[in-house]
Amino acid sequence: MVGLSTEPDLELLTESPACDPTASVLFVHGAYVGAWCWAEHVLPFFADRGYTAHAVSLRGHGESGGSLARARIDDYVADVRRTVDRLDSTPILVGHSMGGVVVQRYLKRYGAPAAALLAAIPPQGMAGLTLEFALRSPTTWVQFGVLQTLGPELTSPRVMRRALFSSDLPDARVGAYARRIQPESPRVLAELSGPVVRGRLPDDVPTLVLGAGDDAVVPTWAVEATARAFDTDATFVPRVAHAVMLDTGWERVTAVLADWLDAIATS
Repeated sequence: MVGLSTEPDLELLTESPACDPTASVLFVHGAYVGAWCWAEHVLPFFADRGYTAHAVSLRGHGESGGSLARARIDDYVADVRRTVDRLDSTPILVGHSMGGVVVQRYLKRYGAPAAALLAAIPPQGMAGLTLEFALRSPTTWVQFGVLQTLGPELTSPRVMRRALFSSDLPDARVGAYARRIQPESPRVLAELSGPVVRGRLPDDVPTLVLGAGDDAVVPTWAVEATARAFDTDATFVPRVAHAVMLDTGWERVTAVLADWLDAIATS
């Protein structure tokens, strides 16, 4: 774990390969979590694959400093920019869910060698997704309200499973992950309810848009909307839920991402 000497201080987790790295990758988490969500499986997987793998906790998340209550999406973009500036090499960016929005905004301003968006919120925001999710699973939607207002102690792991995980993920792991979930910035949640990335997205950055086949939060049509914004085709990994880095299908997700990264790195 490395603390960045910036304001606010940002948690950065890094796994390095045993050999000279193929490239550097920076993973950006989604709402309600922190860099920890990448640490169990994804960072060691990519280090073993030959990449220097980093994961940053955005301000107010994980062990990072800063005010969560005042944070906006552009603040998260600034966190990624400061992190990129302090790495030894310019990383490929990987954003999940809300982190996918952060990466999309980042690309419009700064560019990157390449980017991957995993189960990302589309440029038009969460409005359509929220309505669909609330109608399909009202109990689960209420639980996210409980999480936001009262904290993770009163949230139900069973209900969190319906939103984030597959039915075959062991209860002990679901419970452990649910206990680490945290509230999100109210300002960011408000921003996500409307269009979050306006205008044309860059077409000169190789981009992978990857969806989870059993995603209850970001359905197929939303993933395809993001792919259209980048003038590319969406790729879907079947039998995996929204929390792609922790769910039982994480190996298949990371294999698709790694094969794509290998092709980018050697092209």
